[in-house]
Amino acid sequence: MSIESWMTPEEVADLAAHASAVIDAALVGTDLSREVFWAAVRKGYNTPYNDPPKRRALPNAVPAPVTVQMDSDSEPSPALVAPAIAAAEIRAV
Repeated sequence: MSIESWMTPEEVADLAAHASAVIDAALVGTDLSREVFWAAVRKGYNTPYNDPPKRRALPNAVPAPVTVQMDSDSEPSPALVAPAIAAAEIRAV
């Protein structure tokens, strides 16, 4: 695109008035004000064109079950049973 403009400085005021009239005519049938219209234009202009990066799926979305191995002839220690019960409750919810 060349640096030269197709407009002359004398035409700028007339073109700006024409553009304002076209925008006002487009807003007549709506309940939008000029401020709301330009806010929407700025928001659209400032929104990135690229979609946000997709989140990777976790390889193991379901946690592995907790297994506790104990001797059959001894009583389980409360220190071993409490984390297993807590993990089972978290998974159940």
